[in-house]
Amino acid sequence: MAKMTISLPDDLADYIARRVASGRYDSAGAFMAELIVTDQDHRRLDDDELREILREAEESGISDRRIPDILLETKVKLRDINL
Repeated sequence: MAKMTISLPDDLADYIARRVASGRYDSAGAFMAELIVTDQDHRRLDDDELREILREAEESGISDRRIPDILLETKVKLRDINL
């Protein structure tokens, strides 16, 4: 197992100490390891989702829509969801 030394701001170190004190984690290292695994899982999902979107786009073929029409449609959708 590799060993790493990191520096954290006091507020983050205090947060980790509280999480360990809660009893859920055996150590700060165990807490950090769970955070990293969670991040890996989320990143993997993001990558898989992106690959699926790209695959579907490639399979859909060439669009007959014009770029200005696509932009207008997107602006309408964003306006409808208050962005």
